[in-house]
Amino acid sequence: MHHTILTKMKFLNILFFAALLSFGFTSCDPSANKPDPTGDIKVGSKWVYKYTKFNSGGTVTGTRNLELTVTAEQTISGQTWWVLTVTGTGEVSYLRKASDGYWTIKNNTPQLQFKIPAAMNDTWRLTFSNSPGDYSDFIVKDVAASVTVPIGTVTTYYAEGYDSNSIEDKVWYNEQYSLVKLQEFDEGPTGMYVDYQLELVSFTP
Repeated sequence: MHHTILTKMKFLNILFFAALLSFGFTSCDPSANKPDPTGDIKVGSKWVYKYTKFNSGGTVTGTRNLELTVTAEQTISGQTWWVLTVTGTGEVSYLRKASDGYWTIKNNTPQLQFKIPAAMNDTWRLTFSNSPGDYSDFIVKDVAASVTVPIGTVTTYYAEGYDSNSIEDKVWYNEQYSLVKLQEFDEGPTGMYVDYQLELVSFTP
């Protein structure tokens, strides 16, 4: 389980810039030779998400907006990545669009974050750290899920992520916006519960 807001916000890939500059990637990167960033996302693109925190009883304990802006493009090991900055914190993450979906950098390694295109029961794994069990194995449950978030009603892929013994994440995503909605689970006194939720409020290409 993940117990702080920065470690829990896995899908926003909140990592410090200096740390990410300090490592290199090997030629065995499975996203090598995939296309550089394309489409509507570019420097200046911005996502605003509504962050909602719950207690184990399902009561909302806090809400706020979280804003991410593409502030630069950076070449790492010959690949171009978008640099996303979290407004108000200066923290950054990395995002890349390839022919098989959106990629991120987690655990010092490029990893597939959202599989696009995807078919029912497609799977992939995100490993968040070297700690045992700190991963999510995702399986696509719907390829045309309709989800209503503050930006509107959106057609998305829907996938669920599991570790070795429980559900960890539910994600709604698509090619246009990347992440549309996320529910992150934690373990409470009576079982698993939604610990926090992210919902897309706006996207500026």
